[in-house]
Amino acid sequence: MTLNNYNHPEKKVFVQKMFSDIAPDYDRLNRIISFNMDFSWRKKSTENIQNARLVLDLCAGTGDMALALFSHKNFKGKIVLCDFSFEMLILAKKKLQKYLDNHRIFLVCGDVEKLPCKADMFEGVMSGFSLRNLDSHRDFYHETKRVLKPGGVACLLEIAHPENFLFSKIFYLYFYKWVPFFSRLFTRRRYAYQYLPDSLKIFPQQKEVVNFMKNFDFKEVDYRNIMGGMAAVYKLVK
Repeated sequence: MTLNNYNHPEKKVFVQKMFSDIAPDYDRLNRIISFNMDFSWRKKSTENIQNARLVLDLCAGTGDMALALFSHKNFKGKIVLCDFSFEMLILAKKKLQKYLDNHRIFLVCGDVEKLPCKADMFEGVMSGFSLRNLDSHRDFYHETKRVLKPGGVACLLEIAHPENFLFSKIFYLYFYKWVPFFSRLFTRRRYAYQYLPDSLKIFPQQKEVVNFMKNFDFKEVDYRNIMGGMAAVYKLVK
Protein backbone atom coordinates (compact mmCIF):
# COMPACT_ATOMS: atom_id res chain seq x y z
CA MET A 1 0.00 0.00 0.00
CA THR A 2 1.20 3.52 -0.74
CA LEU A 3 0.12 6.68 0.94
CA ASN A 4 -1.87 7.81 -2.08
CA ASN A 5 -3.98 4.66 -2.26
CA TYR A 6 -6.60 5.65 0.27
CA ASN A 7 -7.57 9.11 -0.90
CA HIS A 8 -11.30 9.68 -1.21
CA PRO A 9 -12.94 12.65 -2.95
CA GLU A 10 -15.10 13.40 0.10
CA LYS A 11 -12.45 12.76 2.75
CA LYS A 12 -11.39 16.39 3.19
CA VAL A 13 -14.99 17.53 3.72
CA PHE A 14 -15.62 14.71 6.20
CA VAL A 15 -12.44 15.36 8.20
CA GLN A 16 -13.04 19.12 8.34
CA LYS A 17 -16.59 18.63 9.63
CA MET A 18 -15.46 15.98 12.10
CA PHE A 19 -12.79 18.14 13.73
CA SER A 20 -15.14 21.11 13.90
CA ASP A 21 -17.72 18.87 15.61
CA ILE A 22 -15.32 17.42 18.20
CA ALA A 23 -13.43 20.65 18.95
CA PRO A 24 -15.06 21.14 22.40
CA ASP A 25 -14.12 17.60 23.49
CA TYR A 26 -10.81 17.26 21.65
CA ASP A 27 -8.28 18.12 24.37
CA ARG A 28 -10.04 16.19 27.14
CA LEU A 29 -10.38 13.04 25.06
CA ASN A 30 -6.76 13.24 23.90
CA ARG A 31 -5.65 13.24 27.54
CA ILE A 32 -7.91 10.28 28.36
CA ILE A 33 -7.03 8.18 25.31
CA SER A 34 -3.27 8.72 25.69
CA PHE A 35 -3.27 8.38 29.49
CA ASN A 36 -2.04 11.97 29.60
CA MET A 37 1.11 11.12 27.62
CA ASP A 38 0.33 12.98 24.40
CA PHE A 39 1.82 16.30 25.55
CA SER A 40 5.16 14.68 26.41
CA TRP A 41 5.13 13.05 22.96
CA ARG A 42 4.52 16.44 21.37
CA LYS A 43 7.40 17.96 23.31
CA LYS A 44 9.77 15.17 22.25
CA SER A 45 8.70 15.58 18.64
CA THR A 46 9.65 19.28 18.60
CA GLU A 47 13.18 18.90 20.01
CA ASN A 48 14.82 19.34 16.60
CA ILE A 49 13.14 22.68 15.89
CA GLN A 50 13.45 24.38 19.29
CA ASN A 51 16.12 26.75 17.93
CA ALA A 52 14.08 27.81 14.90
CA ARG A 53 13.08 31.46 14.66
CA LEU A 54 9.90 30.90 12.63
CA VAL A 55 7.89 27.66 12.70
CA LEU A 56 4.80 26.58 10.79
CA ASP A 57 2.36 24.36 12.71
CA LEU A 58 0.36 22.34 10.18
CA CYS A 59 -3.08 21.03 11.17
CA ALA A 60 -2.53 23.03 14.34
CA GLY A 61 -5.84 22.12 15.95
CA THR A 62 -6.26 23.52 19.45
CA GLY A 63 -2.61 24.56 19.69
CA ASP A 64 -1.05 21.73 21.69
CA MET A 65 1.94 21.38 19.35
CA ALA A 66 2.61 25.11 19.68
CA LEU A 67 2.28 24.86 23.45
CA ALA A 68 4.77 21.96 23.46
CA LEU A 69 7.28 23.95 21.42
CA PHE A 70 6.90 26.98 23.70
CA SER A 71 7.64 24.69 26.67
CA HIS A 72 11.25 24.33 25.42
CA LYS A 73 13.29 26.96 27.23
CA ASN A 74 15.51 27.39 24.17
CA PHE A 75 12.63 28.33 21.89
CA LYS A 76 12.53 32.10 21.39
CA GLY A 77 10.85 32.12 17.99
CA LYS A 78 7.39 32.64 16.53
CA ILE A 79 4.79 30.15 15.31
CA VAL A 80 2.23 30.34 12.51
CA LEU A 81 -0.67 27.99 13.25
CA CYS A 82 -2.56 26.74 10.18
CA ASP A 83 -5.74 24.66 10.31
CA PHE A 84 -8.87 24.40 8.20
CA SER A 85 -11.14 24.16 11.27
CA PHE A 86 -12.09 27.63 12.46
CA GLU A 87 -13.56 26.08 15.61
CA MET A 88 -10.23 24.48 16.49
CA LEU A 89 -8.35 27.74 15.95
CA ILE A 90 -10.74 29.60 18.26
CA LEU A 91 -9.74 27.18 21.04
CA ALA A 92 -6.05 27.56 20.11
CA LYS A 93 -6.39 31.34 20.39
CA LYS A 94 -7.79 31.04 23.92
CA LYS A 95 -5.10 28.56 24.96
CA LEU A 96 -2.24 30.65 23.56
CA GLN A 97 -3.57 34.13 24.31
CA LYS A 98 -0.43 35.32 26.09
CA TYR A 99 1.70 34.40 23.08
CA LEU A 100 -0.79 36.11 20.79
CA ASP A 101 -0.56 39.27 22.88
CA ASN A 102 3.24 39.13 22.58
CA HIS A 103 3.00 38.67 18.79
CA ARG A 104 4.64 35.25 18.95
CA ILE A 105 1.79 33.35 17.29
CA PHE A 106 -0.26 34.00 14.18
CA LEU A 107 -3.43 32.09 13.25
CA VAL A 108 -4.28 31.11 9.67
CA CYS A 109 -7.47 29.28 8.67
CA GLY A 110 -6.35 27.48 5.54
CA ASP A 111 -5.63 24.26 3.68
CA VAL A 112 -2.27 22.65 4.54
CA GLU A 113 -2.22 21.02 1.10
CA LYS A 114 -2.30 24.46 -0.55
CA LEU A 115 -0.55 26.81 1.84
CA PRO A 116 -0.96 30.60 1.61
CA CYS A 117 2.75 31.05 2.38
CA LYS A 118 5.83 32.12 0.46
CA ALA A 119 8.52 29.60 -0.47
CA ASP A 120 11.62 29.22 1.73
CA MET A 121 9.89 30.98 4.63
CA PHE A 122 10.17 28.72 7.69
CA GLU A 123 13.11 27.23 9.56
CA GLY A 124 10.82 24.61 11.09
CA VAL A 125 7.57 22.85 10.28
CA MET A 126 5.64 20.61 12.67
CA SER A 127 2.39 18.67 12.84
CA GLY A 128 0.77 16.47 15.44
CA PHE A 129 -1.36 13.42 14.67
CA SER A 130 -2.48 14.73 11.29
CA LEU A 131 -0.89 12.55 8.60
CA ARG A 132 -3.68 9.97 8.74
CA ASN A 133 -6.23 12.68 8.02
CA LEU A 134 -4.71 14.11 4.85
CA ASP A 135 -6.52 14.02 1.54
CA SER A 136 -3.38 14.25 -0.61
CA HIS A 137 -0.09 13.26 0.99
CA ARG A 138 1.70 14.20 -2.20
CA ASP A 139 0.44 17.80 -2.00
CA PHE A 140 1.21 17.95 1.73
CA TYR A 141 4.87 16.97 1.32
CA HIS A 142 5.32 19.20 -1.73
CA GLU A 143 4.01 22.14 0.29
CA THR A 144 6.08 21.24 3.35
CA LYS A 145 9.25 21.23 1.29
CA ARG A 146 8.29 24.40 -0.59
CA VAL A 147 7.81 26.55 2.52
CA LEU A 148 10.88 25.25 4.37
CA LYS A 149 14.11 27.19 4.10
CA PRO A 150 17.13 25.21 2.83
CA GLY A 151 18.39 23.29 5.85
CA GLY A 152 15.00 23.67 7.53
CA VAL A 153 13.52 20.76 9.49
CA ALA A 154 10.01 19.28 9.55
CA CYS A 155 9.00 17.17 12.56
CA LEU A 156 5.80 15.22 12.03
CA LEU A 157 4.28 13.30 14.95
CA GLU A 158 1.81 10.51 14.26
CA ILE A 159 0.20 7.47 15.86
CA ALA A 160 2.15 4.46 14.60
CA HIS A 161 2.44 0.69 14.57
CA PRO A 162 4.44 -0.91 17.43
CA GLU A 163 7.26 -3.01 16.01
CA ASN A 164 7.35 -5.51 18.89
CA PHE A 165 4.90 -8.35 18.16
CA LEU A 166 3.54 -8.79 21.70
CA PHE A 167 3.31 -5.07 22.37
CA SER A 168 1.55 -4.54 19.05
CA LYS A 169 -1.16 -7.03 20.02
CA ILE A 170 -1.80 -5.22 23.30
CA PHE A 171 -1.75 -1.81 21.60
CA TYR A 172 -4.15 -2.83 18.84
CA LEU A 173 -6.54 -4.38 21.35
CA TYR A 174 -6.59 -1.10 23.25
CA PHE A 175 -6.72 1.16 20.21
CA TYR A 176 -9.31 -0.73 18.20
CA LYS A 177 -11.56 -1.90 21.05
CA TRP A 178 -11.15 0.32 24.10
CA VAL A 179 -10.67 3.71 22.45
CA PRO A 180 -14.12 3.64 20.79
CA PHE A 181 -15.62 2.35 24.06
CA PHE A 182 -14.05 5.10 26.20
CA SER A 183 -15.08 7.71 23.66
CA ARG A 184 -18.72 6.69 23.89
CA LEU A 185 -18.57 7.45 27.62
CA PHE A 186 -17.28 10.99 27.18
CA THR A 187 -18.73 12.31 23.93
CA ARG A 188 -21.86 12.04 21.84
CA ARG A 189 -19.79 12.35 18.67
CA ARG A 190 -19.03 8.64 18.52
CA TYR A 191 -18.40 8.46 14.79
CA ALA A 192 -15.30 10.64 15.18
CA TYR A 193 -13.60 8.32 17.64
CA GLN A 194 -14.46 5.26 15.58
CA TYR A 195 -12.69 7.02 12.72
CA LEU A 196 -9.51 7.26 14.83
CA PRO A 197 -8.75 3.50 14.95
CA ASP A 198 -10.16 3.00 11.46
CA SER A 199 -7.71 5.56 10.07
CA LEU A 200 -4.74 3.76 11.65
CA LYS A 201 -5.77 0.44 10.10
CA ILE A 202 -5.12 1.80 6.62
CA PHE A 203 -2.09 3.92 7.54
CA PRO A 204 1.20 2.25 6.52
CA GLN A 205 4.00 1.05 8.77
CA GLN A 206 6.72 3.55 9.65
CA LYS A 207 9.29 2.28 7.13
CA GLU A 208 6.74 2.46 4.34
CA VAL A 209 5.87 6.04 5.30
CA VAL A 210 9.58 6.94 5.17
CA ASN A 211 9.95 5.32 1.76
CA PHE A 212 7.09 7.45 0.46
CA MET A 213 8.60 10.62 1.94
CA LYS A 214 11.85 9.92 0.08
CA ASN A 215 10.03 10.62 -3.20
CA PHE A 216 10.16 14.34 -2.44
CA ASP A 217 13.96 14.78 -2.48
CA PHE A 218 14.47 15.90 1.09
CA LYS A 219 18.13 15.91 2.09
CA GLU A 220 17.33 13.70 5.08
CA VAL A 221 14.33 11.50 5.91
CA ASP A 222 14.17 9.46 9.09
CA TYR A 223 11.90 8.45 11.94
CA ARG A 224 12.13 7.44 15.57
CA ASN A 225 9.59 5.56 17.61
CA ILE A 226 8.07 6.79 20.86
CA MET A 227 6.86 4.31 23.47
CA GLY A 228 7.88 1.30 21.40
CA GLY A 229 6.10 2.57 18.30
CA MET A 230 2.80 3.72 19.79
CA ALA A 231 3.76 6.95 18.05
CA ALA A 232 6.53 7.99 15.68
CA VAL A 233 8.27 11.25 14.81
CA TYR A 234 9.20 11.67 11.15
CA LYS A 235 12.07 14.07 10.53
CA LEU A 236 12.51 15.73 7.13
CA VAL A 237 15.41 18.06 6.31
CA LYS A 238 15.30 20.23 3.19
